[in-house]
Amino acid sequence: MKYFFDSIRTWSYWRYAILSVNGLARILAVLGGIYLLLEMLDFFSMYTRDKYSAYSFFVVLGFAVVAALLSRRPVSRISYRIPKKDFSYEVLIGDLLESPATNIVISTNTTFDTDIASGLINPDSLQGKFTNKYFLGNTVELDKHLTMSLKGMAFEEHSAGKGKNRRYPVGTVAKVSTHGKTFYLSAMAELNEEGTAKSTPKMLDEALEALWQFVATKGELGDTAIGLIGTGRGRVGLPRKKVIEKIAQSFADASYDKVFSNKLSIVVFPGDAERFGVNLFEVRDYLSQSLQV
Repeated sequence: MKYFFDSIRTWSYWRYAILSVNGLARILAVLGGIYLLLEMLDFFSMYTRDKYSAYSFFVVLGFAVVAALLSRRPVSRISYRIPKKDFSYEVLIGDLLESPATNIVISTNTTFDTDIASGLINPDSLQGKFTNKYFLGNTVELDKHLTMSLKGMAFEEHSAGKGKNRRYPVGTVAKVSTHGKTFYLSAMAELNEEGTAKSTPKMLDEALEALWQFVATKGELGDTAIGLIGTGRGRVGLPRKKVIEKIAQSFADASYDKVFSNKLSIVVFPGDAERFGVNLFEVRDYLSQSLQV
């Protein structure tokens, strides 16, 4: 509900709801319907013109505006089909782990640590929720999947700090298939000696480029869903709107000469949408101006 009221207080919403071609068309359509009704009432002498108030026009116009607003109220999902391409993207407010997409991206650290019991991985983080939902908290089983997927990939040994001793390059992807879905665990944050995750915009760019390359060459063709990677415990330091743009642009760039996913869903957690004022009308306007395809 808070998201609804936050949206209607923005210029982007009013530009979409009323001051757009579709918005004005909706108002005129309602006005036309009311005018036809009044003409019929006058024709049958049920409510004739001599009974009209001097302010009738403003009353009718106000009713038409309200009717248009009710039909164009704030939404929790926007979508856009790339012109002359066979894919589209959408941005929505929801739970990434409840997405119907067959491919889901989970951000993780470069050591692929999974230890929830010690607190190294927060159970409330996306990775923690993923582990509890799809592996019932069994990190040993998850580690088996990760070890199998990471076999043969380059890494460097490091003994300092907490967690595992193998550190993989930023952008390394581990593919985990379970419950009829394919999860791509993308390494885009590094843990310091205290076990705190840290990412940067450059690391985010590298991770996204490597992610789409991996999905194109080793992944499964299908709809893909991804959260706002790096914005939580990754501490990437970018506004949510900018991260959405980075994800959408990287996907469009990677899909320029190949198709590896029919649709990309960028999922914003409801709590983040409220806390950080994520407004889908602003996001859509921003993407329409900044996205290059």
